[in-house]
Amino acid sequence: MRRQGFAVLCAVVLASCGGDPVATSQMQITTIDIFDFYYSPTSRTVRAGTTIEWVNRGPSAHTATSDDGVWDSGSIAPPSSGGGGTPPPPGTPPPPNPYARGLYAVGTTFSTALNTPGVYGFHCSLHPPATNPSFVGTITVTE
Repeated sequence: MRRQGFAVLCAVVLASCGGDPVATSQMQITTIDIFDFYYSPTSRTVRAGTTIEWVNRGPSAHTATSDDGVWDSGSIAPPSSGGGGTPPPPGTPPPPNPYARGLYAVGTTFSTALNTPGVYGFHCSLHPPATNPSFVGTITVTE
Protein backbone atom coordinates (compact mmCIF):
# COMPACT_ATOMS: atom_id res chain seq x y z
CA MET A 1 0.00 0.00 0.00
CA ARG A 2 2.81 2.40 0.83
CA ARG A 3 4.44 1.74 -2.55
CA GLN A 4 1.21 2.61 -4.36
CA GLY A 5 0.93 5.82 -2.38
CA PHE A 6 4.53 6.68 -3.18
CA ALA A 7 3.95 6.00 -6.89
CA VAL A 8 0.86 8.22 -6.90
CA LEU A 9 2.78 10.97 -5.08
CA CYS A 10 5.61 10.77 -7.64
CA ALA A 11 3.12 10.98 -10.51
CA VAL A 12 1.48 14.05 -8.98
CA VAL A 13 4.84 15.74 -8.43
CA LEU A 14 5.95 15.05 -12.00
CA ALA A 15 2.65 16.28 -13.41
CA SER A 16 2.84 19.49 -11.38
CA CYS A 17 6.33 20.26 -12.73
CA GLY A 18 4.80 20.94 -16.12
CA GLY A 19 6.18 19.73 -19.38
CA ASP A 20 6.58 16.25 -20.69
CA PRO A 21 9.89 14.70 -19.56
CA VAL A 22 10.15 12.80 -22.86
CA ALA A 23 9.54 15.92 -24.96
CA THR A 24 11.96 17.95 -22.83
CA SER A 25 14.73 15.39 -23.28
CA GLN A 26 14.24 15.54 -27.05
CA MET A 27 14.62 19.34 -27.30
CA GLN A 28 17.62 20.22 -29.43
CA ILE A 29 19.62 23.44 -29.16
CA THR A 30 22.52 24.43 -31.37
CA THR A 31 24.71 27.49 -30.92
CA ILE A 32 26.17 29.91 -33.43
CA ASP A 33 28.81 32.29 -32.09
CA ILE A 34 29.07 35.87 -33.33
CA PHE A 35 32.46 37.55 -33.59
CA ASP A 36 33.42 40.77 -35.39
CA PHE A 37 32.38 40.36 -38.31
CA TYR A 38 31.46 36.72 -38.86
CA TYR A 39 29.41 33.82 -37.52
CA SER A 40 31.00 30.57 -36.39
CA PRO A 41 30.04 28.21 -37.82
CA THR A 42 28.66 29.89 -40.93
CA SER A 43 26.31 27.02 -41.70
CA ARG A 44 24.42 24.41 -39.73
CA THR A 45 22.13 21.53 -40.62
CA VAL A 46 19.54 20.75 -37.95
CA ARG A 47 16.34 18.76 -37.54
CA ALA A 48 12.96 20.51 -37.51
CA GLY A 49 12.12 21.76 -34.03
CA THR A 50 15.72 22.62 -33.15
CA THR A 51 16.33 25.88 -31.32
CA ILE A 52 19.13 27.98 -32.74
CA GLU A 53 20.92 30.24 -30.27
CA TRP A 54 23.21 33.06 -31.40
CA VAL A 55 25.74 34.20 -28.78
CA ASN A 56 27.59 37.49 -29.20
CA ARG A 57 31.23 37.00 -28.22
CA GLY A 58 32.67 40.01 -30.05
CA PRO A 59 33.19 43.59 -28.94
CA SER A 60 30.33 45.11 -31.01
CA ALA A 61 26.56 44.75 -31.12
CA HIS A 62 25.27 42.52 -33.96
CA THR A 63 22.05 40.89 -35.13
CA ALA A 64 20.93 37.53 -36.47
CA THR A 65 18.39 38.54 -39.09
CA SER A 66 16.66 36.12 -41.45
CA ASP A 67 17.09 36.96 -45.13
CA ASP A 68 13.39 36.11 -45.65
CA GLY A 69 11.98 37.93 -42.61
CA VAL A 70 11.31 34.74 -40.63
CA TRP A 71 13.05 36.18 -37.52
CA ASP A 72 14.98 39.25 -36.44
CA SER A 73 16.97 39.22 -33.23
CA GLY A 74 17.24 42.95 -32.90
CA SER A 75 20.52 44.13 -31.41
CA ILE A 76 22.46 41.40 -29.57
CA ALA A 77 24.71 43.23 -27.12
CA PRO A 78 28.40 42.37 -26.75
CA PRO A 79 29.87 41.14 -23.47
CA SER A 80 30.07 43.98 -20.96
CA SER A 81 33.85 43.59 -21.03
CA GLY A 82 33.81 44.21 -24.77
CA GLY A 83 34.59 40.61 -25.65
CA GLY A 84 36.99 38.12 -24.21
CA GLY A 85 40.33 37.20 -25.67
CA THR A 86 41.30 37.64 -29.28
CA PRO A 87 38.76 35.98 -31.55
CA PRO A 88 40.02 33.51 -34.13
CA PRO A 89 40.35 34.71 -37.75
CA PRO A 90 37.17 34.70 -39.87
CA GLY A 91 36.22 31.25 -41.12
CA THR A 92 37.95 29.44 -38.26
CA PRO A 93 35.88 26.42 -37.23
CA PRO A 94 34.70 26.23 -33.63
CA PRO A 95 37.32 24.82 -31.26
CA PRO A 96 37.25 21.01 -31.00
CA ASN A 97 37.20 21.22 -27.21
CA PRO A 98 33.79 22.63 -26.17
CA TYR A 99 35.33 23.98 -22.97
CA ALA A 100 37.69 26.19 -25.00
CA ARG A 101 34.65 28.30 -25.90
CA GLY A 102 34.73 29.61 -22.33
CA LEU A 103 37.81 31.62 -23.26
CA TYR A 104 35.54 34.13 -24.94
CA ALA A 105 33.22 36.31 -22.86
CA VAL A 106 29.50 35.89 -23.44
CA GLY A 107 27.29 38.81 -24.39
CA THR A 108 23.56 38.58 -24.79
CA THR A 109 21.92 35.86 -26.82
CA PHE A 110 18.98 35.37 -29.17
CA SER A 111 17.15 32.09 -29.74
CA THR A 112 14.49 30.93 -32.17
CA ALA A 113 13.05 27.49 -32.94
CA LEU A 114 12.91 26.43 -36.59
CA ASN A 115 10.08 23.99 -37.20
CA THR A 116 9.69 24.08 -40.99
CA PRO A 117 12.18 22.27 -43.22
CA GLY A 118 14.04 24.51 -45.64
CA VAL A 119 17.14 26.59 -46.11
CA TYR A 120 17.32 29.82 -44.11
CA GLY A 121 19.91 32.46 -44.85
CA PHE A 122 20.76 35.06 -42.21
CA HIS A 123 22.95 38.13 -41.82
CA CYS A 124 23.76 41.00 -39.47
CA SER A 125 21.45 43.90 -40.28
CA LEU A 126 23.78 46.34 -38.48
CA HIS A 127 26.64 45.26 -40.77
CA PRO A 128 24.81 44.16 -43.94
CA PRO A 129 26.21 41.87 -46.64
CA ALA A 130 26.60 44.84 -49.01
CA THR A 131 29.39 46.14 -46.77
CA ASN A 132 30.39 42.86 -45.03
CA PRO A 133 29.85 40.05 -47.58
CA SER A 134 31.32 37.36 -45.33
CA PHE A 135 29.01 38.24 -42.40
CA VAL A 136 26.29 35.80 -43.47
CA GLY A 137 25.20 32.29 -42.56
CA THR A 138 22.85 29.49 -43.51
CA ILE A 139 20.71 27.06 -41.53
CA THR A 140 19.35 23.99 -43.30
CA VAL A 141 16.37 22.44 -41.49
CA THR A 142 15.56 18.80 -42.27
CA GLU A 143 12.57 16.63 -41.29
